[in-house]
Amino acid sequence: MNNQIVDISHNYALRQQVDKVSRLANNIEMSRRGYLLTLDDNYLDLYRRSILTVDQTLADLVVLTKQNPQQDARVKQIRALVERQQEEVGETVNLAAAGRVNEAVKKVRGDEGKVLMDQLADTVTQFIDAEEQQLAERNERINHMRYWMTATSIVALASAVVLGLLLFTRVQRYARLLFEGQSVLRSEKELLEQRVRERTAELGQERSIAERERKRVEVLLQDTNHRIGNSLATVSSLLGLQMRQTQDENARAALVAARDRVQTVSTAHRRLRLGEDMETARVDEFLQSVIGDIRSAIGHDRDIRFETDFSPLDLKARDVTTIGIVLGELITNAIKHAFPGRKQGRISVSLKPDMENVPVLVVEDDGVGWQRKAGDDKRVNGLGMIVVEQLCLQFGEKPVYGQAENSCGTRVTVRLSSLVEEQQDETASEAEDAAAK
Repeated sequence: MNNQIVDISHNYALRQQVDKVSRLANNIEMSRRGYLLTLDDNYLDLYRRSILTVDQTLADLVVLTKQNPQQDARVKQIRALVERQQEEVGETVNLAAAGRVNEAVKKVRGDEGKVLMDQLADTVTQFIDAEEQQLAERNERINHMRYWMTATSIVALASAVVLGLLLFTRVQRYARLLFEGQSVLRSEKELLEQRVRERTAELGQERSIAERERKRVEVLLQDTNHRIGNSLATVSSLLGLQMRQTQDENARAALVAARDRVQTVSTAHRRLRLGEDMETARVDEFLQSVIGDIRSAIGHDRDIRFETDFSPLDLKARDVTTIGIVLGELITNAIKHAFPGRKQGRISVSLKPDMENVPVLVVEDDGVGWQRKAGDDKRVNGLGMIVVEQLCLQFGEKPVYGQAENSCGTRVTVRLSSLVEEQQDETASEAEDAAAK
């Protein structure tokens, strides 16, 4: 519909412009005849205005017919006729203006002007007839298309009605099946809910039993650790009694070292607190307890200040106990050898991950340093440090001895690299289990 309206509007505009060209051509001819009869310049004004207007009108026609080659050719023919008319009229007007009126009148009485006007009228008529015919053909095509569109719409509407009936029938069947399925599902749901309630009650009872067993096992483990610690404390006391009764200095030194190591292991077992999984423990809390016991055992005659910096880490109970024993040996070694002739001192202890996320145990003192006395290698090569080295090898690396950063004391560094490898292996194993499931 919109295309048809646009087409009619375009046809109307073409007809207006062509009629305007025809009227302007007649005005040019009439103004020439009036001027030749009266020599009045007012006719020349009409003549000049008509020439300007007809040129613009022809330009508009060219734009309107550029998509139609046949009509564009007729417009060019009309332009040529109008230009010939303008030349012929201009020639006679110039003769009259020069005072040669008789020659101008004689030329007008010839057939050339009439022939041009007749040709122009025929061409304009052909242009209008062709445009009317094309418009009628386009309207016929549009009406034909409208007819088929109407027929197609009717067929589509009928198909939609049939399809709607089919869908309605199918929906009714599906609704009936859905209702029957819902009835079956409700029955199954009731049975399933009953089974779930029964199973939930059973699981609740089993969970209560498992919780009681877990608590019992936890109490047994804690009691076992405490009993082991007490037994080791008894052994330590017996070693102390034996030490006081021994007169040989070498034997006394050996008994003292044995007592201290037994005391360290005893402290580690008594202070160990397992987590909820009964396999891990907080290493920072455990090491704080170990240092507290060592501080209490020093006595009031020596002022040894401890500085700690522990990251909260959960490790296996076995590894936590081993780290506690290593720490006890290192602190005991520092107390014995780092402060000769001094009652005051500082021992710094830290356990934090390094840049590679490997936990690192560092024990540092502000004592005399481990290289101060030439030939005195008891602090590094004694039995205690051999024990420390063997325990540290369980974590993948040996302890590193060096000078403290801010003092002349000793700095011992222990990297626990195997803990990271174990954690990576456990993570990979869990991922494989999850993928298998």
